[in-house]
Amino acid sequence: MSTKVVDERGQVTLLVLGLSLVVFAIAGLTVDGTRAFLYRRTLQNSADAAALAGAAELDRAVLYGSGGERAVIDPASARRVSAAWLAGRALPVESALRIEPEGVVVELRGEVATTFLGLVGIDAVPVAVTARAEPVSGTP
Repeated sequence: MSTKVVDERGQVTLLVLGLSLVVFAIAGLTVDGTRAFLYRRTLQNSADAAALAGAAELDRAVLYGSGGERAVIDPASARRVSAAWLAGRALPVESALRIEPEGVVVELRGEVATTFLGLVGIDAVPVAVTARAEPVSGTP
């Protein structure tokens, strides 16, 4: 019985290359995923603050006339204050601002440029957030 000797040189190199790709992919997802998560938090904080600023702009005649029982948003003032708040942050995003009877809605959409995922063709990750704020009436 004869056994044939198989040349196994280079097998470790292939294994190391394969594992390196896996480690690189995990590192890429971690870095780019963290960047997207932090950018989303920044956008959410900005949208929340803009919505709260707009919802604080009340029609004072209605508020004082009702003894504080009715809080109605002044649409023109709410739009102006919310838009000014967003403009002051200079965020590179698309924004949508709606003044509704029950409150202020701010929507922000942006993109996060990727570092590692760009190597596999994903150049940016879209991020979108929505914030809603409404006035609360009543006396304590």
